[in-house]
Amino acid sequence: MPQAFHDSNGSFPHGSRAARTSPALERFTERLIAGDRVGCRDALREYIADGHDSLDAMRELAWPACHAIDLLGRRDQIAAVHEHGALVLLAQLVQRLECGLAKHPARCRHVVVASGRSQSEELAGEIFAGIAEADGFDVLFLGGGVESDDLYAELGRRRPEFLVSFSASGADAPRLRRVIDAVRRQNPVPGLQIGVGGGVFERVPGLADEIGADFAADSPFEMLDALRAASARPRQQAPGGIRRSRAA
Repeated sequence: MPQAFHDSNGSFPHGSRAARTSPALERFTERLIAGDRVGCRDALREYIADGHDSLDAMRELAWPACHAIDLLGRRDQIAAVHEHGALVLLAQLVQRLECGLAKHPARCRHVVVASGRSQSEELAGEIFAGIAEADGFDVLFLGGGVESDDLYAELGRRRPEFLVSFSASGADAPRLRRVIDAVRRQNPVPGLQIGVGGGVFERVPGLADEIGADFAADSPFEMLDALRAASARPRQQAPGGIRRSRAA
């Protein structure tokens, strides 16, 4: 186990509301960084056997672990090889958890989900896509490998009600800004609402509003709350300023 897993004071790394500390979370994150596939699967089984469901595991283990590993990487407190392996393993586990999510009735609302190119933000998009789909939204998850022109063309072809993007670095913001500018200027999908979150939008207050997003959130679960609120508004209604959803 890398000694840099803990802060200099010996405590679990903090950095946002998402990274709530618990013994189960610490053990799970340690096993992820160690690449302990069996241990991680066993930890999830034990957590669910204790009375939790797949959504609890996504909210209380998978997402906080993703956030903590990303924070350790940005602080240079974890080797790149351990960060990469932990996030690959976590993505595999998230896909398994998605299969256990309770399904809600279809909302008949289409959401295109994209992300920045980093592993952590693509995983944030994956988590959001899974819980939004279980909540009844029709989701197309494109991940982080789509160029702005291709994303714009896909929006025109699919004509969704919503575009949601999680972006990690400052380099992602100009690419997303180009898409938003093109959407606002050419209006290929009338009434399209755009939500952004995570990464650079969490670290730079006001950036989401500056690039023309309609709503913003810091985590996949807060983004789902924001999406539900946006979907409750008539499609023809102009958003009238950014809405930011945050956990209490």
